[in-house]
Amino acid sequence: MITDPSTAKVEADLAQPAFLAGCRGGRWRIVSWQAPILRFAVSATEPDGSETEYGFWAELSNFPAQNPMVRIWDLGRDAPLAPALRPKGGPRLQKTFQHWGEDTVYRPWDRKTGPHDANTPNMPSLCWRPDRSLLFIFEDLHGILNSNARTLRLRAAA
Repeated sequence: MITDPSTAKVEADLAQPAFLAGCRGGRWRIVSWQAPILRFAVSATEPDGSETEYGFWAELSNFPAQNPMVRIWDLGRDAPLAPALRPKGGPRLQKTFQHWGEDTVYRPWDRKTGPHDANTPNMPSLCWRPDRSLLFIFEDLHGILNSNARTLRLRAAA
């Protein structure tokens, strides 16, 4: 049987030691993987300091040559997360998880967001390149979802 190269690349990315360390550390977890759909969850810090997680749905056909398409997801309902239930916090967090026309995560690496509003040329360090791995996306989402923790630490120190 011939293995699809996209499937093989996703599975290799999910087996990377740094990716597995994130799973063991509770930063993210894989909910399901059935090519080309990956469902996963990423830990988050809410504005009040409480910890939670948010679900995501990623379409990974032709990965890594084609950008992943990632949506914030209600894993229980298996549907896009309602705008009222999306993460709250600072402007970067709000922009990332806004409900917009394509309703994907609003990051330059996303398949739909990258070409929107000149994101690709304006933010080259955050754009998708085929040499990137899924770890890049998971780390980016984890950083954004935990930006409230940094804000809380800064307020406490002031």
